[in-house]
Amino acid sequence: MILTEKQKRRLAGLNIKGKGGKDSLLAFAMEHNRKSARFFDAVCENGEKFEYKKQESSQFLDPYKFSQMSAKDKKIKIIFFMHKSGVVEEIYLTTYKTLIETMGYTDKDLKAIARLYERDCFKNRPNTQIKAELKYEEIKTFQKIY
Repeated sequence: MILTEKQKRRLAGLNIKGKGGKDSLLAFAMEHNRKSARFFDAVCENGEKFEYKKQESSQFLDPYKFSQMSAKDKKIKIIFFMHKSGVVEEIYLTTYKTLIETMGYTDKDLKAIARLYERDCFKNRPNTQIKAELKYEEIKTFQKIY
């Protein structure tokens, strides 16, 4: 993925600091259509799906979500918008498949995580989440596109 000059200009004018409401701004800047779905935030004109991650450094992710993904879902692209005080400074691109591998999860690990959530202690508290850190140094191993 190569960013167009128009995308770069739009991204340069954004402030993505804070919680919520930034995906629509990013979709507009990236010339994607905003679509809120379980595994992605936007779709481009050709139907390709993208998940957006906005961080200043590390990102905390939900490994249970990974355990629920199909092989097709794992092909969805993830764009990491790395910012300082809301200003996008770097952008990295990967897929869920590569992200999961980078974090060290095997298929066996993901099956064990899914089984864990089948236990009564999780079923009785459906909003329970376990988060795993993806370090900035790991994000920097993905394809840098900006």
